[in-house]
Amino acid sequence: MASFFHIYCPEGVESKYRLIVFDDAKEAFIPLTDFYHDQIKRINESSVISYLNNLEPFFYWLKYKSHYKSRTVWWNDEPEAVKEAVRQYLLNQMHCKIRGRDAHEGVYLTSKSSKMVQLFLSAIKGFYKVMVRLKRYRHANPLIDLEFKDTLSDLPGEREGRPRMPKAAGTEEPLSFRKITDSYFKIINEEWVPEIIGDWDLPYRIYQAGEAYKWRLRDEVISRFLFETGARISEVLELTVGDYRKRSDIHELAATNKGSFKRRIKFIRISPETLKLLIKYVNSERRLFAQTQVKFNDLPDTEPLFLSIRGTPYTYSAFYSNWATITKHAGVKLNPHKARHWFVTSMLRGIYEQSETAAQIEDKKKQLIEYMKWRDPDTLNVYEHY
Repeated sequence: MASFFHIYCPEGVESKYRLIVFDDAKEAFIPLTDFYHDQIKRINESSVISYLNNLEPFFYWLKYKSHYKSRTVWWNDEPEAVKEAVRQYLLNQMHCKIRGRDAHEGVYLTSKSSKMVQLFLSAIKGFYKVMVRLKRYRHANPLIDLEFKDTLSDLPGEREGRPRMPKAAGTEEPLSFRKITDSYFKIINEEWVPEIIGDWDLPYRIYQAGEAYKWRLRDEVISRFLFETGARISEVLELTVGDYRKRSDIHELAATNKGSFKRRIKFIRISPETLKLLIKYVNSERRLFAQTQVKFNDLPDTEPLFLSIRGTPYTYSAFYSNWATITKHAGVKLNPHKARHWFVTSMLRGIYEQSETAAQIEDKKKQLIEYMKWRDPDTLNVYEHY
């Protein structure tokens, strides 16, 4: 089926756009293009691509199947028209149930609902937030609960008889996650469930496909990092030479974590074979494109480990393009983040197979939770059911 799609600017081509979104007629769709370029300055690029992947089908659907008062809805239509279009999309395409709740609407997930409902709602709300800020949408954000602020102020605070203070004041206990949101469409019965990937040979299928396709050593090393460390792709691409030198263990690297604001608050561990490949890459392939023509031991701490063929830091978009080619060659549909799910599943399986007592199991599980730097230790419980 035809749809909207995006294309990255090829390496070596000069353009003010790193990426352009096209409609089904292959005409540039500037609103989504501008949304991408606004967001990559603010959040991780992999998150922006996930947003685009969820918004593109919606805008195609909006163009041909939406209706409001016997007409098609435009992306820059009045707020009520946009809300109606999103409502129809949630009902008909994402198989949700919706119930009105005064100033907002409750979204109920069903057994047929897409796993991407929350992501879509975050993406579409963020899209209109950007369009309002860029003055491309002349109305208020239609995906915002306009009475949210009033509702929040009505909540009791720590001081008896006084309304709740703003979050910025720092005087109130934080509200529990997901209970309060300013979204017009609020998911009522959401439960996040990580994916369980139990194929023990999955990494080797990727490696074999990459070797057959003659991938670059850089992409082989990064793929090994993903499967061996459980790190997010953004965390791997942000690694520097100094991150390797910070650890006393030669098989460990300091790394960022989600929400750490670039601070190295955890470490990741690679195998001896991957370490050899990493050093080989830095001393050979990487030197071909680097501005500093020195080997690993002489590189400054601030140098990124992975470079593009232009000698710039390797980006998610560039890696994903190569990753998608390899996974397609391997006959699997797999985004880089699923390597993290595979890692946790494999680690937990190993804990149960190699432990002799319940105490050993609990101790190793605590070590895994600490290694992953999960904010909520209960995340492991879902994998454990498997």
